[in-house]
Amino acid sequence: MVKISNPIFFRGLGVELAIKESLMFRIIVQSLLCLITLSGCGFGDARSDSEKLTDLLAQHAEQHNIPAQGLLVLHQDKEVFKAVYSSELFQAEHQLTKDSLFPIYSISKLFASVLILQFAEEQQIALDQPASLYVRGLPSAWQNISINDFLNHASGIPEYFDRAPRHFAFASNKKDVFAKLQAKPVHFSSGTKIRYTQTNYLVLAAILESVSGLSYERLVEQRILTPLGMKNTLRLKQAQNNRDVVKAYDVSGGKLVEIEPILWPDYSVVHGGYHSNLEDIGRFLSSVTTGKLIAQSQLQHYFQPYRLRDGNIGYFASGWDYARNSRIQELGHDGGTLSRVRVVYKNKLNDAHIIVYFTNGNSDGVWSRDLVDAVQASLSL
Repeated sequence: MVKISNPIFFRGLGVELAIKESLMFRIIVQSLLCLITLSGCGFGDARSDSEKLTDLLAQHAEQHNIPAQGLLVLHQDKEVFKAVYSSELFQAEHQLTKDSLFPIYSISKLFASVLILQFAEEQQIALDQPASLYVRGLPSAWQNISINDFLNHASGIPEYFDRAPRHFAFASNKKDVFAKLQAKPVHFSSGTKIRYTQTNYLVLAAILESVSGLSYERLVEQRILTPLGMKNTLRLKQAQNNRDVVKAYDVSGGKLVEIEPILWPDYSVVHGGYHSNLEDIGRFLSSVTTGKLIAQSQLQHYFQPYRLRDGNIGYFASGWDYARNSRIQELGHDGGTLSRVRVVYKNKLNDAHIIVYFTNGNSDGVWSRDLVDAVQASLSL
């Protein structure tokens, strides 16, 4: 709030007001400014949520040079808004539809999170027990790290590739990954800090495969994709050859520069290997929040923020990004910094709004969180 230390005179609406420094008059000033400008405050904006979101996509495209973007908003399982928007640069070479397939990157991790929680619900695993009870061959320094620590990135284990993975020689399988990491020290004692690594999810995939006797991809298909009818969620090894796939680009000097895809090994699918469309991911999130994949009675327990040993809370809840702001709780995940999903609710998950926002690049490094924050601020929650 702006501090008013001297009388200020407003003549904009044929009125002359002498404003003194007081709380009452400062509120009046702000209300008048909102009415005059119709911006900066939600008050006075007569547009519908749909109109605001349509304008927001165009604004984001222009402000950040986003080539292609898709946005879906649901309330429970009811569609509130669904649209795609592409720049002139992108339109010159590609066709974008509401069914186009975007790489969802680390949003893929939410499949693993749900599977782990399903197996916990079925009492086939215990989240507070060491992962080594279920997986043989883990490095000796990892033997006492709980499943919960791996799930919430509080394990302290190192990354299995370096920071330039396009030039990295990946191990042939998860067993070899764990063997190669045997000599590497952990970064900290489990449960004391949060450090996001893809290796955590290799361990979760190994647990799921060990307990079920099935491959991770088969589990995703059997327990999530097929029951929910997610026919457009695919593991594409040669995605660039599929005409329905939206490629990722940097935008530089008014030109699209295609981002070379990383040639990830097959076992990396657990942390980022799927392509999907708006409808499929919306259906998945809706099914989670309404208890179709995990019992509603368990969701409120699972979706509490992870608590570190010192009593502080982390920013994950059973592998989902977690935040609380006033009356609003948020669950979701980022996808390669370009895309993000978010579940927004007050008290009940089954009364949530769901946001699925896909993009395929930009010119200024805008983070997916900022884009989704703007969407959330435009909704009448």
